[in-house]
Amino acid sequence: MGELSELGLMLARDLAAQARAAEAPEEKVALTEAFQKTSRTVRLTLALDFKLQRDAARDAREAAALAADAQLRESKIIQAAEAAHVSLTRPSPEEVQKRRVKAVLNRLLWNEAEGDQEEYDVLYEDLEARLWEIEDAPGFADLPIEVLAGKLAKDMRLSGELVVTTAEAIVPANSPQPPLADTG
Repeated sequence: MGELSELGLMLARDLAAQARAAEAPEEKVALTEAFQKTSRTVRLTLALDFKLQRDAARDAREAAALAADAQLRESKIIQAAEAAHVSLTRPSPEEVQKRRVKAVLNRLLWNEAEGDQEEYDVLYEDLEARLWEIEDAPGFADLPIEVLAGKLAKDMRLSGELVVTTAEAIVPANSPQPPLADTG
């Protein structure tokens, strides 16, 4: 584009000089018209070159903004994934307590829903909402599971017997049996 502009400008200069030097009116008119067309072509070429540069700069800015947005979204996704991983691998005491309550009340929720999956989902979401509301209460993680589960079952008007099983230590099924005592 630059070279084309330069050639057009040189031609326009030559035509202007020839038009000034022309003595015959027909020749002067023809050279003046050629000069006008050439100078218009030069202006249009320069305007197009400027527009192309401006568009390229705008496209580069937009591409940079899109890349920055994509990087930000990717960063947020990575942070969310890391937070989810941490919450799964190292749950807080409150999260452990909530999981235990859900496990204890799960059978009661299913029985209350009488096997209807939609009703069960509604009850389960209600339980999650109640747990979310009270998880920040002082001492939530330290409450005995049977007290917390019993209170929630009563508040939700769940029927049926609440069964809570606890174990002091979980012993794997394939662990060796302790030696028998010598009774002698």
